[in-house]
Parts: sequence; C-alpha cells; structure tokens
Amino acid sequence: MRRTLLRCTTSVAIVLAAAVVVIDPTPSSAGPPVVSRTIRATPAVSADLKAAFLDFKIEHKDMVRTDRITPAGRTHLAYDAVDHRYWALAYFDLVYPASLTAEISFQDGGSIGIFVTIGSRPWRMITSPALPLCPRDFPLVVARLWGPATFAACPA
Repeated sequence: MRRTLLRCTTSVAIVLAAAVVVIDPTPSSAGPPVVSRTIRATPAVSADLKAAFLDFKIEHKDMVRTDRITPAGRTHLAYDAVDHRYWALAYFDLVYPASLTAEISFQDGGSIGIFVTIGSRPWRMITSPALPLCPRDFPLVVARLWGPATFAACPA
C-alpha cells in the first residue's frame, strides 16, 4: 500500500513539474542563430536600410537633404554565424528631380549599399560598391548564401 501511494505521489509530482515547465510564460532568452542563413526583408528593415543609405550619402556629400530615393529590386539579407553580424545588400532609385551631386553619385554602383548590423543595433551602411558587384566587400559565406546570380558580372 505504501509503495503504491509513493508511486502515485511521485507520478503526480512529475506530471505537475512537467506542466509548470511547459506552461511557464517567461520568454526564453534566445541567442543569435547558430547557422549562417539568408533572411527575408521586412518593411521595417527596408525602411531602416533606406534611412542608413540616405545618412551615408548625405554625410559623404554625395546627396543633399532634399534628395529622395525609393527601393529598387530585391534586397539581400544574411546572417553570418561566424562573426555574428547581419549583412544587407540593397538597391535604390533616385527620385527626380534630384541634385546634380546625387545624379553623379548614383553612377557606377552608387545606387547600391552594403549594410551591416550586430544584434539590435541600427543598420549602418559601410560602402557603396563599384560595378561589377563582387563579393569582396563582405564575408565569403554571405556571398555564397546570396548565390552566384547576384554576382553574375563578377570576373572569375
């Protein structure tokens, strides 16, 4: 009788403990992904990249504050699990009328931005690459994730 009561009590305790673990509403502190991967661009990320592009171009005197841009084409995003950074490659079109400095700066790859961020920090544009676009401005794993079609004009 005692053994049966002990087994029932132990079983109930295990079931209750499992229920507490499953029902626990506290969010888990999930760290960064452990595998490098591509990411889908959300409207919020696209807006952040657009703002970072404008900040970079205005800071480097390639555009003036009255110039406007719109996203053009596909935005490529990837997470590099080796250096724990998020990378983005985005294309923009200039909205006309525009300043002469903006029109000049958009030539030869000036409409492309390479961006990076770590964790929840803001996106930062690090460069506006020259054409043809080749994977020399970001890690090789990111270039592989984005695929060879992205760099079709790059010399072998």
